[in-house]
Amino acid sequence: MRKLIFFMHISLDGCVAGLNGEMDWINIDDSMFDFVATMTNKSDTALYGRVTYEMMQSYWPTAGEHPNA
Repeated sequence: MRKLIFFMHISLDGCVAGLNGEMDWINIDDSMFDFVATMTNKSDTALYGRVTYEMMQSYWPTAGEHPNA
């Protein structure tokens, strides 16, 4: 059986985005990038919701061309 790992940005009061969809409260720093890289390296599949997928859709086709993407 495969292991499912789930992680997401969520505030302490259970919100993912502000009232207008803003996500400016998320603290993105080197330790966050390291954590995401570790989780990505342990995974073989990623599942995104529609909104996140649409935000990242233009990024993925050329991501391999950028060594630090």
